[in-house]
Amino acid sequence: MTNTTDALTGAKTTQDQLGATTLTFKEDGIESTFKIIEVGTPGVTEVGDGLSYKANLINSNNVLVGTKDISFVFTKQQKNGDFIAFVKETVSLPGGDIFTQGSINANKLEDLIPQRIDIVGGTGIYANAQGKETITQLDRNVEDVANISLKIV
Repeated sequence: MTNTTDALTGAKTTQDQLGATTLTFKEDGIESTFKIIEVGTPGVTEVGDGLSYKANLINSNNVLVGTKDISFVFTKQQKNGDFIAFVKETVSLPGGDIFTQGSINANKLEDLIPQRIDIVGGTGIYANAQGKETITQLDRNVEDVANISLKIV
């Protein structure tokens, strides 16, 4: 495994023996962009509720290198009360965009347990990208700040 810095984004990168590249960033939501979706009782989380917003992506040198458009909708409530959310994102970086989507356990994310969704495509240098994004919330009380890693295979 080799550790380097991506020339375009300044992100920490690793490349494993199989050729997969992992980009890592801190994601910080931009509160002024939050759009809350409430389908039922205001203030009560329910299936169908959701959120969309934009986040800044910051590299390990604390430099803004890109943005992420995020939307999620709660699609299911499990018997234990946990909510499953469908997430769809566009990660915009120098050189192109990366598209992600998948389902996460929102309660486990808030409990600081990493969640993974699929990388399903991209544009520019990320055209036809595939892989996994890992999202790790950093603070139980701050839902829009996380570490993310994009493992592109």
